[in-house]
Amino acid sequence: MKRLFFLLLTCLFISTSAFADKTKFTATAPNVVALGEQFRLSYSLNEKGEGLKLPVIKGFRVLLGPSTSTNMSTQYINGKMTSSSSYTYTYVLLAETEGKFTFEPAEITVDGKLVKSNSHTIEVVRSSTKNKQQGTHQSTSAQAQNITKDNLYLKVNVDRKSVFMGEPVKASLKIYTKDVKVVNFEQFKEPSYQGFLTQNIEGSNSNAFQGENINGEIFYTYTIKEILLFPQHDGEIIIDPMELSCIVQLTAQARSRGFFDDFFNNYKNVRVPRKSEPVKIKVKPVPNNAPKSFDGAVGQFKMNTTINQDSVKVDDAITMKVTISGNGNMKLINPLKFDFPADFEVYDPKTNQNLQSSAKGMTGSTTFEYLIIPRHAGDFTIPANEFTYFDPNAKRYITKLSPEFKIYVEKGEGGISNTTISSFTKEDVKFIGKDIRFIKTNIFEPIYKGEIFFGTLNFYLAYILPLFIFLMAFVFNRKRIKQNADVAKMKNKRANRVAMKRLKAASISLKANKKEAFYDEILKALWDYISDKFNLPLSDLSKDNINGILVEKEIEKEIITDFMAILDTCEFARYAPSSGSSEMDSLYQKTIDTITKLEKNIK
Repeated sequence: MKRLFFLLLTCLFISTSAFADKTKFTATAPNVVALGEQFRLSYSLNEKGEGLKLPVIKGFRVLLGPSTSTNMSTQYINGKMTSSSSYTYTYVLLAETEGKFTFEPAEITVDGKLVKSNSHTIEVVRSSTKNKQQGTHQSTSAQAQNITKDNLYLKVNVDRKSVFMGEPVKASLKIYTKDVKVVNFEQFKEPSYQGFLTQNIEGSNSNAFQGENINGEIFYTYTIKEILLFPQHDGEIIIDPMELSCIVQLTAQARSRGFFDDFFNNYKNVRVPRKSEPVKIKVKPVPNNAPKSFDGAVGQFKMNTTINQDSVKVDDAITMKVTISGNGNMKLINPLKFDFPADFEVYDPKTNQNLQSSAKGMTGSTTFEYLIIPRHAGDFTIPANEFTYFDPNAKRYITKLSPEFKIYVEKGEGGISNTTISSFTKEDVKFIGKDIRFIKTNIFEPIYKGEIFFGTLNFYLAYILPLFIFLMAFVFNRKRIKQNADVAKMKNKRANRVAMKRLKAASISLKANKKEAFYDEILKALWDYISDKFNLPLSDLSKDNINGILVEKEIEKEIITDFMAILDTCEFARYAPSSGSSEMDSLYQKTIDTITKLEKNIK
């Protein structure tokens, strides 16, 4: 009879738990609303229910509701049909009283079972409508001037500004806006987080702006990213500012609003750059009275140590697992070092981590798996070990102790005990090499291989050659420095090389059929050549004085005529109709020939 009673009780518990897990009844509403503002309070249910009962609503007036909507969907996955449905009950409320109000859970009946929703808190604040009223009559330029750092700004929020070394800081990167419609953002530059190890909090940012009460005013905030920061050294660490450009939508002013104006996009988007303020974090060192077993773990942890068997045969494997779970800098926890018996062969531990990053920090577990192989028979003990961490809440060190394990190892197959090696036990073998060693006592003479290097020709050359090379390098370097000091001479020497580089760029433009770029490069090659060759600034050069300079240098008249003709052709071709590729080819070759002839004729 008792067994039947417990069986029925267990079935009832399982069915109730399954029902509770299957049915979801959720209340949603804004977190902050303005006094006199209308908003929606919605209850969503994934199964059909009846008899919805609202909690007592104080400080709000129910204007409409409940308005019921149903959504049903059917899917075929791998030949199997699955269907789901959702029911939403919506109320429209009016905020009439300033303050914070908590909506108690609503109740509804599903298949004869009473289901409760979650509770929800709404804050009602007094909000000024001055800016909103002005915005409807202002031009877009006036609206843009009204966008200041008071109604649109960025901020890096941290949950604490003073932490212990290794204690995480949760940072939220957010946009704050009031009476400004931000439709997008771009060119996001995240802080560098120097001095911190970082871990992103997955799924923390929402896809919509949320209302917040900032000094009695409603600001709409968007969380770009949330991240955990683990300080790597003590002292003051600064979180650099973040930067981004907000795309703000302004209402364009119309001369006369018609019936169809609302159906068209009468808006203008402007880009507003913003930059947050740097944030200072004070990192305190952990107390200096740390036990020897402390290895940098900070947080709240538990330790569990197990072995899969305590009675084995020689060469059979034993697995020992050390699992550390809790909340803290889990990724920085190192494997524990056990004092295993000398007769055990132990491999490096394998690490398995199951970690989750949330607003509360990094939680989960880290497991170290040790593979142990006994090589000799006997009774052995794996001594207890300590794991010490610093609890920042309690501000003290806490030590967890693993149990002591007794291991019995039997002889291997064939009755071989393997307990001795050449009449020495393994414990004795450990001391071989630490005891007295005998030196070699027989008489021997060293044998020299080859001739003695000291005093030979190669010996003296090894000193003389490096000194000679150093002197040659010194003289060459002094000569090069003296030549580089004569700027005019250097420019003269490299004039032809610079011109050829310009002509190479012109050749690329010629192959790409870029007319303007081709003629520009030809002109630059000629002007730069004359400037470098005669040490004249470009601003003092003109076609007239170039002709005079070349005549003065006794350049052949034919070369001067060709040079001036190329200048005229390039200047004319930049504004003339497109030339053919053959004409550009011939001009390119003519320029090379002319510069080559000039280089030979200039004295």
